Amino acid sequence: MKSTIPEVIITLRESHNLSQAQLAKLMGLNKNVMGRIEHGDRPLRAEEILKLAEIFDVSTDFILGKKSANVPKGETLYHKHNEQTAKDLARKIKDLIDLTENEPDLNFDGLPLTTDNRKLLANALEIGLELSQRKQAEHYGNN
Repeated sequence: MKSTIPEVIITLRESHNLSQAQLAKLMGLNKNVMGRIEHGDRPLRAEEILKLAEIFDVSTDFILGKKSANVPKGETLYHKHNEQTAKDLARKIKDLIDLTENEPDLNFDGLPLTTDNRKLLANALEIGLELSQRKQAEHYGNN
């Protein structure tokens, strides 16, 4: 499956343990602009593609979704991170929380979700995720 430019940017950012605000600062952009880029609401400019390639040590073709014969270090890190997060349940729960909070016209059990029910479901998911992460940390001694 081919990744979109926003997906590539998000995964590169996460694989380098950068927040959206940190990447925006490195790019010389406002955090809100970076958010719009990551949501696909604003296209990248040529100079921004070049800057991303420099920051993450990847080719501009990679950012644009094209394969390269030479695989720079940043692309190897991207693929490793992508494989790890594809099966990461915490990431999927965070995606579900985002969907619950932001996707218009959602239904739950066949009925439209009200604003209150959206908040309730998102809060329940966040609490469950937090408790599970604490238990995982305790189990693996990362507390």
